[in-house]
Amino acid sequence: MVRIKFKIYAMKKFHLLLIFGLFISLSISAQSKKELKEAEAEKQYQKTKTLVESGEFTFIADWATTNRGRRINLTTNANFIKFSKDSIDTYLPYFGSSSSGGAAMTSDGGIVCSGPKTKYNVNLNDKKKKIQLAFITTDNNDTFDFSMTIFKGGNSNINVNSNYRTSIKYDGKISVTKTDKK
Repeated sequence: MVRIKFKIYAMKKFHLLLIFGLFISLSISAQSKKELKEAEAEKQYQKTKTLVESGEFTFIADWATTNRGRRINLTTNANFIKFSKDSIDTYLPYFGSSSSGGAAMTSDGGIVCSGPKTKYNVNLNDKKKKIQLAFITTDNNDTFDFSMTIFKGGNSNINVNSNYRTSIKYDGKISVTKTDKK
């Protein structure tokens, strides 16, 4: 009889240890998944940060949103903002209205300008893993104030304000500028 009680006690103890071991391994696994996810986010942010700090990258918009909330898919429209060490080249389609009777609009109706970086400011937020970029570009008729937020992985959104046009927002991604090989 004592032998049976001992076996039952040993089995209970074994099951208890087995359950405890399983619980510990699951919590370690969950913790390491979280740590892996955080490490990957940090890696993406550092890569994006390095790209922005290099000063040479390109933004390509996937979507434009007018100030009235109309969302337009741009994946089939040519568009870009190319950043180089000392200049910015912009070609973005524009959907909105002009308050100067069209005088501020380019012949293609977009935001088209190229020139030196003006009031170019970069703010890094390492805690939230995002980068704020602000700059101004001008063409012959208008001045454009850009406010850009870049997230880990390169996803970005840009708000563009103008002297003569309604504001517009672009959503897209930054990447390494591809050089033309001839």
